[in-house]
Amino acid sequence: MTVTIYNDADFLAAYKQKNKVLGVFWGVTLAYLAVCIAMVIFHVSLPYASKLDTIPQAITYVCSALYVIFVFPFMGIKYSRVRKYLTMLSFLSTGLKMTETNYFYTFRSQTLQKDNIDVLSCIFATWSKKREEWLEREVYADVEKSKPEIGEGDLVRYVTQSNILVQYEVLEKHAYEFYEEDDEEEYEDGEEPQDEVKNKQNEGEEI
Repeated sequence: MTVTIYNDADFLAAYKQKNKVLGVFWGVTLAYLAVCIAMVIFHVSLPYASKLDTIPQAITYVCSALYVIFVFPFMGIKYSRVRKYLTMLSFLSTGLKMTETNYFYTFRSQTLQKDNIDVLSCIFATWSKKREEWLEREVYADVEKSKPEIGEGDLVRYVTQSNILVQYEVLEKHAYEFYEEDDEEEYEDGEEPQDEVKNKQNEGEEI
């Protein structure tokens, strides 16, 4: 069964979230400007060298500090990530896609980010005829979506756009079994280890 990860509703939801974040930003900005204008009017209305003049100054300084503290993390992190996510979704619709068929090897548990988007690393294994060895093919799955239902050794046909997993289909479950490389050292110069020779002697075998 082919699993399509993204649809039109995802783009619409991201677009609404972007507008909501911008709405919060403009709301806070207008409130800050309103306070600044009110403090200017308050300052102008005071008599010359009035002791109360410290009040509008203090309020303006505090509001300016709070505004800066709000703007940089909110717009630099939250809005930036929402905008990049929306950009990614638009590229998924119009960008060049690639279809491949490989054996799935494993998920990598460490947290990754691609273009400010949290992703899960999916490792596929592909056989290189030229190099005569298995090579890793890394594909990124959006953590906002359900984890792909694929297991080690599954033969999977998948579609990616800019290395983001867009669609996949498990063609065969457990089609290949991966073996870990043996850590034991190979026999040197064709000689067997002494322990193996002694075992054969004890069993009456010819050496």
